[in-house]
Amino acid sequence: MAKTLSQSSASPPGRDLARAISGRMILLGTALIICGAVAIASPAISTMAVTLFLGLVLAVGGIVKIVQSFLMKEWGGLAWQLLVGLIELGGGLLVYFNPMKGAIAITIVIALVLMAEGLAQLGLAFRLRAQRGVVWMVLSGIITIAVGAALALRLPYDGVYAPGTLVGISLVFAGWAYIAIVLAARRAAA
Repeated sequence: MAKTLSQSSASPPGRDLARAISGRMILLGTALIICGAVAIASPAISTMAVTLFLGLVLAVGGIVKIVQSFLMKEWGGLAWQLLVGLIELGGGLLVYFNPMKGAIAITIVIALVLMAEGLAQLGLAFRLRAQRGVVWMVLSGIITIAVGAALALRLPYDGVYAPGTLVGISLVFAGWAYIAIVLAARRAAA
């Protein structure tokens, strides 16, 4: 049977297990809350920074693939590797030099990731259903799915404020869910 934060076969009511991972989970929760607060406080800057960075990463990746395709001329996939490299380079430059359109594309990806993350959080909550405080993980999963759906339904945006704010809210709730589970486990183990 799987162990939760408040149960362990080695010690009474799982104190060793709770102590071992609770500090890390509180650190994770705190980091998520801080990241969420930063995203809420400066959503336009956050969106632009991610867009510019992604454009740069794609362009560099494309250049590396183009160079690699010419270094391995004897490889049968030269033409395809070259094509992939050119597409990545072109896409990266388009995103980098037109970050607003890139932000919309990234927002679509973020919306899909958030919906998948929310489903995963619900799966984790189901797995930890015997754990006290799991209701916060369920709430976080539902909110994360709702945020992803809200992002998807608001395309195209009037500006770049909504994605950063909504993602920030999701991060704050996820951070609080981790902290709440640890606090509930500590109370149960005491």
